[in-house]
Amino acid sequence: MKDLVIVFPGQGSQFAGMGKRWFDGNRVVRDRFGQASDLVGYSLADLCFTAPPAEVTRTRFAQVSLLVLSYAMYEVMTEDRKIPVSAMTGHSLGEITALLAAGALTFEDAVRLVKARGEAMESCVAESGTGMVAAVRMPVADVEKCVEEFNSGGHDVQVANYNAEAQTVLSGTLDDLKGLTAHLEDRGAKVVKLNVAGAFHSSFMADAVPAYTEALHEVEFTEPTVPVYSNVTGEAHESPQSIRESLAVQLTSPVRWSAIVASLVERKAAVWVEVGPKQVLKKMLTGAVGSGEVHSFDEEPERVRAVLDQLVELKKREPGLVGLCLGAAAATRNRNFDAAAYDQGVVLPYRKLQELSKLDQETLSDEQKQTALDLLLTIMRTKQVPEAEQRDRVESILRRTGDAGLRTIAGALAT
Repeated sequence: MKDLVIVFPGQGSQFAGMGKRWFDGNRVVRDRFGQASDLVGYSLADLCFTAPPAEVTRTRFAQVSLLVLSYAMYEVMTEDRKIPVSAMTGHSLGEITALLAAGALTFEDAVRLVKARGEAMESCVAESGTGMVAAVRMPVADVEKCVEEFNSGGHDVQVANYNAEAQTVLSGTLDDLKGLTAHLEDRGAKVVKLNVAGAFHSSFMADAVPAYTEALHEVEFTEPTVPVYSNVTGEAHESPQSIRESLAVQLTSPVRWSAIVASLVERKAAVWVEVGPKQVLKKMLTGAVGSGEVHSFDEEPERVRAVLDQLVELKKREPGLVGLCLGAAAATRNRNFDAAAYDQGVVLPYRKLQELSKLDQETLSDEQKQTALDLLLTIMRTKQVPEAEQRDRVESILRRTGDAGLRTIAGALAT
């Protein structure tokens, strides 16, 4: 089975007229635009389709419109199929869209949160004289060295996005960025000024944190249905509380996109689908994911649907959670030679797993899946399988089946 990763874009993917064909052709998109418009107090359709281009690029408007459009496109993509997603993530703002798609918060809360986020960020950068540039064609380590050299002269430029090995985004005052641009270009880098309102993902955003943190505390986060990777750590969120904490830190911390990609590539992610306007992330991912496939739903919807249908068919041929538990139970080495204990802790639980395997695997409840994992853990403990191997096997099963909501069972191994 090919592991599927869904990615959502952040600010910078917006443009005047974005989403018009999705809006015209899909009721779910129109419904989401209507719901969001009621929540934010202005018409998203008017903003995206008829307002002057400068309006949709404003931070307070761009973020809300990107969240709503990207999520509505995700709903269009999945409305007739249950796709076997292994992980989700997003770039900056896109991480919130990923959390929404993974069920970690409600649509209403996501819209309110992003509205507060965009307004706080826009207010913070108003007349700040700050901005961002992208340094390309130079390795990250060399860019960091140049920044360190430049800052030693009393300047303050900060890395904002680790996008790829040869694409690093920097934040600072406009004067400092101008000086650093010359410094980088003298050393062979190409520097591109970004069309953004301020120095995002840096300490220059500190004044936006209090209002955003207040909004975060009004949101109830739950365990995502699939792992969602954090821009702050480059790894999957561990709990609803870690989501809240990470999102608060995200405004002033660099986006570790390349670390997220590396983590997922290491976990054998093979198919990547960007869901949102344009294909900014597809361009960043192409070449960075080895032999993995990269697609944009906005640019090639029929191709993406065909790929997803193929993955659905492959998923049907794979053993489900109970089958994988049976396989793991049989494959682990036995280190317990107490016959009575083996009969009680291995033979009997294995027979119960076999009984579960006779049920319709498509309709198994979370409780039944939990029972299967408990039986597997009983078998492995009785066999005296090392805890590290127990954890690896359980997490591998949950990753393959997409049952991330049950992954806390692996945490029980530490208790």
